Amino acid sequence: MKSFKECLVEDSKVFFNNNEFSEKHNINGRLLNIVVDNNQLMNRSKVEYEGVMVGDILYYVTSEDYGKAPKVDEVQMYDNIPCKVFDVRIDSGMYEIILKRNTN
Repeated sequence: MKSFKECLVEDSKVFFNNNEFSEKHNINGRLLNIVVDNNQLMNRSKVEYEGVMVGDILYYVTSEDYGKAPKVDEVQMYDNIPCKVFDVRIDSGMYEIILKRNTN
């Protein structure tokens, strides 16, 4: 019998399928299937940061595809646009990454 976590990883394959929810984006020179969710970014900003927008992009990517999690304040190229990693959350084989456009 599969564990709950194994089931979640299996289910994530549906979300990260280009024919379903995800789309390909260039992250640090690699084309990855990600799910962009800026509605969640607005919700998190309201609840956790008193309505102050803390980033420009929130996306999900599997840890299997991405590799080692990025670090906060690390520069990341998102579709050839330099951004700074504002926050990273890790859950069930998936990263939730918030990026802020690098204005420096």
